[in-house]
Amino acid sequence: MPGKKDTYPKKAPLSLLIILVAATAVTVSGTLLQYRQIIGATEDSLKFQALGIAVSLEASLKGRDLPPDATAGNVFRDIITEGRWEGIAFLALYDRRGTTLLHSNENLIGRRVEDPSIGSVAADGMPVYDSMTLGTGERVFILNFPVHIRKDERVLRLALHTYPAERVVRRAQLQMASIFAVLVILWIMSYFLLRAVKRSEELKRTMAERERLALLGEMSSVLAHEIRNPLGSIKGFAQFLLERGSAQREQESEMTGEYLGVIVAESERLETLTEDLLLYAKPVEVRPQTLSLRELAEESIAFLHPSPASGNGVTVQHFIPPDLVITSDRDKLKQILLNVIQNAMDAVGEDGRVEVRAGISDAPGGVGTVITVEDNGCGMAPALQARALSPFFTTKTRGTGLGLAIVEKLVQALGGSVEIRSEARKGTTVRIVLPGGQKEG
Repeated sequence: MPGKKDTYPKKAPLSLLIILVAATAVTVSGTLLQYRQIIGATEDSLKFQALGIAVSLEASLKGRDLPPDATAGNVFRDIITEGRWEGIAFLALYDRRGTTLLHSNENLIGRRVEDPSIGSVAADGMPVYDSMTLGTGERVFILNFPVHIRKDERVLRLALHTYPAERVVRRAQLQMASIFAVLVILWIMSYFLLRAVKRSEELKRTMAERERLALLGEMSSVLAHEIRNPLGSIKGFAQFLLERGSAQREQESEMTGEYLGVIVAESERLETLTEDLLLYAKPVEVRPQTLSLRELAEESIAFLHPSPASGNGVTVQHFIPPDLVITSDRDKLKQILLNVIQNAMDAVGEDGRVEVRAGISDAPGGVGTVITVEDNGCGMAPALQARALSPFFTTKTRGTGLGLAIVEKLVQALGGSVEIRSEARKGTTVRIVLPGGQKEG
């Protein structure tokens, strides 16, 4: 609607993009951190499990004399066969040089393993964690654990299956992939949403431009009509006066005066039209001052209705308390009253009545002053009432249709609101609410 501010949040797409980027960054960082914690937890779990088994095995190996009875009672083979501990791939015991003293696979006993970590573990006495790939292609977790047997340093190698840990890791990977997939879908949806918002903004701009062009077209039509008629009258009477002879002018001085009066009246119409256009187009500058609302109403009524003869039988009265004062812009408020009262006078016929009232009311935002202008004229149908405040809309044969549009603009500049209540053939009431107002004394 013309004059209505566009309240659409133009920064919404940028805000949405910032929120989306921040949410994505937080989600990705949180997911990666959780995944790394799961990897670390599975590794720690394997370490604790291997260390616990190694400590238990160390106690059972200390009473054995190795290697003489290594194959006679292969405790490592029995552990694997009986399934005493879950997840063990193989067990082996080496001396400092890497010779296999005991192995869960008896075929490997006596073989030498070329592995520098065995010698370092025997020398340092500190466990070492590692991983290796078996001949079957399986990747296993390795613990090389120092064992002191019969005053000799041995190295216990414990290999654990990583299936349980890998299942946990795969679940974490699946969860991470699901989160990333959701983020991708969210970004795709956001992309189309932003495109829709952008297209909506473009459509709104296009509609606003079309509305502006339509308003300009309507204004051009009104101006062409309103200017053409006065100009035609001015031109016609001026040419008529110029074409007459001087003798004829003297004889028809009375007619000349009438023609000149038409020229003056039509010129005044053009001047009024120009003033209305400037008042509607230019920004409103408010200069508040404390004033008597009764005096302002009397001044406005006297200007429009100086005598009963000037109103064609229309009665204009006001019912405003003498002590009612308001702090507002005097000139703007007077223009509002002039326009509304003039509209009411134009709407009533002979013996019509226009009443101006004012009083203090408790508005939702605080105390306010309510001004009503009521007439018993022809009124308006609902369809016409909805367009009453639109610029260049009028039901009169003459006029620009800017009167009530100017009223709405000035009232909004003063911080108030305007409402029109009308019913066909029963009259119209214009209700104006302005902030502030009080009674003197």
